[in-house]
Amino acid sequence: MDSSVKLYIKKRVIQIPFLLLGITFLAFLLFSMSPTDPVVSYLGGPTVVQLMGPEKVEEVRQQLGLDQPFYIRYEIWLSHIIQGDFGYSRSQNLPVLDAILQRLPASLILVFFAYTLAVSMSIVLALSAAKREGSFYDHAMGAGAYLLYSTPSFLIALLMIYIFTVWLGVLPPARMISLNPPDGFLGQIKDFIVHLIMPVITLAIAQFTVYYVYLRSALSEAMQQMYITLARAKGLSERSVLYRHALRNSLLPLITQIGLSMPAIIGGGVVVETLFAWPGVGNLTTLAAAGGDHQLMMGILLISSFLVIIGNLGADILYAVADPRVTYEEV
Repeated sequence: MDSSVKLYIKKRVIQIPFLLLGITFLAFLLFSMSPTDPVVSYLGGPTVVQLMGPEKVEEVRQQLGLDQPFYIRYEIWLSHIIQGDFGYSRSQNLPVLDAILQRLPASLILVFFAYTLAVSMSIVLALSAAKREGSFYDHAMGAGAYLLYSTPSFLIALLMIYIFTVWLGVLPPARMISLNPPDGFLGQIKDFIVHLIMPVITLAIAQFTVYYVYLRSALSEAMQQMYITLARAKGLSERSVLYRHALRNSLLPLITQIGLSMPAIIGGGVVVETLFAWPGVGNLTTLAAAGGDHQLMMGILLISSFLVIIGNLGADILYAVADPRVTYEEV
């Protein structure tokens, strides 16, 4: 790896705390402007507030420090975060960090399989379309990709539930495991897989369309390059030209898009997890927003932002590994 790339990585790592500081400060400012009163959410709703009376409610507000300006509250929150205290989630009756870590593995599993499926589908179908460049199949694949891209994730999820659950009855509609899971390890693995299929496909489709379009365009451009003409002149088969030469040089835009799509796939996970009742961080985000649990939402935002930054950094590293010519001397 080039020394400029190593220096770039070090700079990016140093920037992480400052990026998180800026993101959380803006989020805290927006939450402070929210019409939802965190005291009402903390106490359990408007009914409880009415029963307590304004004096006791104001006393609770002072105890929570919510009578202070937002920048003072942010300073207090940040000092607790530095000490490893993410606060307490009233909606989950758990410390914020515990509530997130309980659900994080489910989200990581979903995102991993969705990413794997989206990348695999885009490579396979882009290569098959590149073999038939200009054909009806090529044009149909491009039109289908744009159609899927313009279709909201919630609509795809509802269609899949209707087809595979209501109509065919072959897949469960929601949850990560059945309420009454089967006995035995293999039975439980099978139960988990059938619950995983629809959420993964729904989450993967939106990203697949983006990856496919970029990779197909890159392959089309690569096939016009001089090194491809030279490879053909040497007598290499069309399959070898496409797979060994064109594909390798076309993966760079795909790697870039994988890094840039981290926020989109995490945001899409909120919709997908909510619709399929998947017990992940996305579903937890919906519950936190509905309950006005600002402490929990700030914790989710902090951890999600950190994962996105790490994902983008990983994409930059892969980019340099895939193409040794890449340098970051100007960064």
